[in-house]
Amino acid sequence: MADEGKLNRGRLFAELISADADVLLEACEERNLVGGEELFHENDPGDSLFIVQSGRVDIFKNIRGDLDRSLASFGPGDIIGEMSFIDGARRSATARTTEPSEFLVLSRQSFGRVQKERPDIAAAFFRNMAGIVASRLRTTNELYREAVAFSIEATGAHTLNLKALANELRPVTLHLAGGQVVTGRILQMDHHAAGYTVVLKLDNDRLTIVPYHAIQRIDLA
Repeated sequence: MADEGKLNRGRLFAELISADADVLLEACEERNLVGGEELFHENDPGDSLFIVQSGRVDIFKNIRGDLDRSLASFGPGDIIGEMSFIDGARRSATARTTEPSEFLVLSRQSFGRVQKERPDIAAAFFRNMAGIVASRLRTTNELYREAVAFSIEATGAHTLNLKALANELRPVTLHLAGGQVVTGRILQMDHHAAGYTVVLKLDNDRLTIVPYHAIQRIDLA
């Protein structure tokens, strides 16, 4: 079984003493992947969650064709795939390692045996997992609020937010402070310590990053 020193016993094992946590760890299988390998693919059947032991995993969705949108990045101690573990639905996104990574894999079937034999351990584990899911939902809600707050007037249309333009991959022309004009498709908005930036794919397929505050007007093609 995995080295206990690698396992972040933070929120996922918060209410469990070491012996109880070991019951769950013994129900897990180990999986090792090289960098660039998929842990699971969007729309795959899903009934397991993954605990990252080492390495890093990017979560992304395919937007169109060969264009992917990065959603999150997870490292040691994080859990991945918890939604499909809870409801058995298909994977809502793709997970791919960015470097050699080690995982503990807990299937619903294995967890079901723990539920039957040690319902107290299963209940504590579910409470911790529910807290993690709730925290992620709050983060998602905040990101959505910020995306709506950073709406901008687009010529020839009602107020459109940049998230909607990115989701639609609409051709746009950005008029920047200083008179510069840039044409392309908005891929996403990123938040950095210095503020928001817009990632734009130019007509020649190159990517450019534009500070949000530099945009004076957006024209829809």
